[in-house]
Amino acid sequence: MQAKRKTQPYDTFEPLFDGSCEVPIDMECDMPDYCADIQKILKCRVVPELSSYAVSEDALRCEGVCDVRVLYLDAQGDSLRCCDFTKEFSATIQVKAAEEKAVAWVRASVEHITCRAVNARRIDLHVAVGLKALAVVQREESITCGLQEAGLERRVDHRQASQAVNAVSHQFTLEDRLPLKNGKPPIDAILRKEVACRSTSCKLAQEQLSVSGRADLSFLYRSSLDGAPEKMSASLEFDQVIECGGASEDCLCDLRITPGECVIRPREDDVGEYTSVDVTLKVFVTAFLYKACEVEFIDDAYSVRTPLELRYAQASLVAVREVYTESLKKKCSLTVTEDELQKVVDLWCEQENVKSTCEQGKLCYRVRYTVCLLYQGTSGRLFYTERAFEHSFSTEMEGLLPTLKSDTVSVTDLWEYRIAEKNAVEVSVETWASTLLYTREPVKYLAGAEAAEGVQPYPHKPRLLVYYASAGEKIWDIAKSHRTLLSDLREQNEVYEEALPEARPLILCNR
Repeated sequence: MQAKRKTQPYDTFEPLFDGSCEVPIDMECDMPDYCADIQKILKCRVVPELSSYAVSEDALRCEGVCDVRVLYLDAQGDSLRCCDFTKEFSATIQVKAAEEKAVAWVRASVEHITCRAVNARRIDLHVAVGLKALAVVQREESITCGLQEAGLERRVDHRQASQAVNAVSHQFTLEDRLPLKNGKPPIDAILRKEVACRSTSCKLAQEQLSVSGRADLSFLYRSSLDGAPEKMSASLEFDQVIECGGASEDCLCDLRITPGECVIRPREDDVGEYTSVDVTLKVFVTAFLYKACEVEFIDDAYSVRTPLELRYAQASLVAVREVYTESLKKKCSLTVTEDELQKVVDLWCEQENVKSTCEQGKLCYRVRYTVCLLYQGTSGRLFYTERAFEHSFSTEMEGLLPTLKSDTVSVTDLWEYRIAEKNAVEVSVETWASTLLYTREPVKYLAGAEAAEGVQPYPHKPRLLVYYASAGEKIWDIAKSHRTLLSDLREQNEVYEEALPEARPLILCNR
């Protein structure tokens, strides 16, 4: 005897890789002839920018370029200079091999940097680039929801879950020409750049994903008129329609937008001055789509006629509660020590890191970042200082289960500042966080049931038995241990609970 099995398909995203790796970069750079000699390095900034990434067979291959800009004072010590160069990097991350098409999301950041001037014309640089990556494939699992055979009793359980609908990876390029605003002087050289991307709307309908968003761009440049540093900012809006099978209004989308390689080139006007810039920016979009479902499965069975051999399998059920988005704002104070502060030349955040957990009905964040300040003192000289900050935030959420997990992507930026005192700047920092809230529950279900080999069926002897059950005893366990039909036990004793509320006798009848 082998029971006829009925199954329910359940799709899930199976991780091939979920973690991080480091790429070491070591280099010595000679200054170009057009760069002035170094008196003092103020700041060495390295920004890893991804050019491409894809999963092929058992490897996630990432390509990118590090944008390196060394801000320094020239030999006279009163003028801000920049030496910029690029260094390509690549990484091959070993992942589980899969026949299905894999989708990946990668984010690059600097984990560690050491920069020093060997002499006035040479720079020694050591960088560790961190790659945080997630690679998944969509897999279908057939979960047993029915077993048919005469004399077979089965126990059915249910779970509210979320089914994987689709995962898509998409990249596009933004190109624009940005004129300098508000009568700003022409450009001599770009000293620093910053790019952040975020979505403003996401719509799912008719197997398409429509994403709108913007890329916020800012850069510091040296004026060609007097050599003074100037700052410029702009936003590039974008709209993308991505083909996505299965996408509909009742899907939930975990959307991740990451800026990639960015090139900003000053552009010469008709009179030979650089009064605008050409911007080229790669943008990576990754989306994971889920849909709510109910999973029905059989977790136990027995036969009143013959001993059974039961085969079990295990599935991991994911239930996505929501994608929760919020803005985390904090005021920080940065103190300068080398000279009294006269003017803020540039101010930015870097080395941002956000981790989230669910604790005691609250969504808790731990936010880390470094605030960097380039300023002019009362002496007229330029100085640089930075300070690392760590903050904790928590948001109360109704019905937050202790088993809930969280996965957060974030963007941190400065939105305002003021000079509080002669030696202090008060900075308002905003971290935009998007968090996927979900549970992951392993469940064991029956993959098959068949008569034990070489074992005789139970002898057929009708009998009537009175069983004295204890309070809390489960009806299923009683019926299974005495090989009686569950429906007969319930009907003959008028018992409809799963467990007995109190001790009582039960009539057990084997027909």
